[in-house]
Amino acid sequence: MRLLLQVTDGVPLVMNSVSGDWSWLIVGIILVVGALLVFHFLKNMVVNTILGLVGWGIATYLLHIQLPFWASLFVSAIFGLAGLGAMIVLAFLGIVN
Repeated sequence: MRLLLQVTDGVPLVMNSVSGDWSWLIVGIILVVGALLVFHFLKNMVVNTILGLVGWGIATYLLHIQLPFWASLFVSAIFGLAGLGAMIVLAFLGIVN
């Protein structure tokens, strides 16, 4: 980023070279779109984690499904309800205790 010095009526005026440069406009738009995509992804990830943990609690404490505690908790937190479903299928098949 360059700063341009312009003298107006004997008073130096510093102008930003970003003003009017189309490449900086494109960079700004790309950064805004990237930030929106990251926020959308994080929002979905947090919702998935919360649903997985709630489902894990229901399966473990209300339905009394015997799953390995830490493994099923981590899988449910990371992969959500799909991870919990996979752990229940593995428990049904006798692969996990």
